[in-house]
Amino acid sequence: MPRVPSPEASSREELSIKFVNTVAWRLRDLVEDRIATSDSILKWLVDAELADRRIAAQLRARWKASPHEADAFLNAAHGLREALYRIFIARIGGGRIDRTALADINRYLDAALGGVALGPVGDTLRWLPTAGKVAPETLLKPIAWSAVSLLTGPRALRVKQCQDERGCGWLFVDESRTQNRRWCSMGDCGNLAKSRRHYRRSQAAEE
Repeated sequence: MPRVPSPEASSREELSIKFVNTVAWRLRDLVEDRIATSDSILKWLVDAELADRRIAAQLRARWKASPHEADAFLNAAHGLREALYRIFIARIGGGRIDRTALADINRYLDAALGGVALGPVGDTLRWLPTAGKVAPETLLKPIAWSAVSLLTGPRALRVKQCQDERGCGWLFVDESRTQNRRWCSMGDCGNLAKSRRHYRRSQAAEE
């Protein structure tokens, strides 16, 4: 079975990029969705520090009693993720921006940051819900704001897509000095690409 790029490969990426990369092997016929269930999206939100374990437990209990609420949130999260992907890909390829995708993102901006605010956690600052009863959609707002900050800033043209020939499809921000990075991670797709090139050169030399 093909090896899937590890989560660590994008651990330093922008929040919005990490969210888009919850789909692995985007350019293959069979993709891997890492937030395909309500439990997996809650775990991702906790790992991304957009929710703590108390909030996750609260939502898990609510969704157990109201599965349709869990399904609605999961659909909203997937919709935002795919809208972000379409816009990032358009910027990478110089294509036309999908206005439907823009509208999907702007829904999270229209209500500003109601329900979520910057707050202290120990000696760090994080996005924190401001209401006692969490509206799940508020947890997605920082992701949309992350994308807006990236897309309207000087790093917008540094967003690229992994060129791994197996179809990885992950996005990344190229912070290299020469701006010639091709893979999501040298430890994953980059090393495999180098190994394949070496193997092909060895085979050609033997012929």
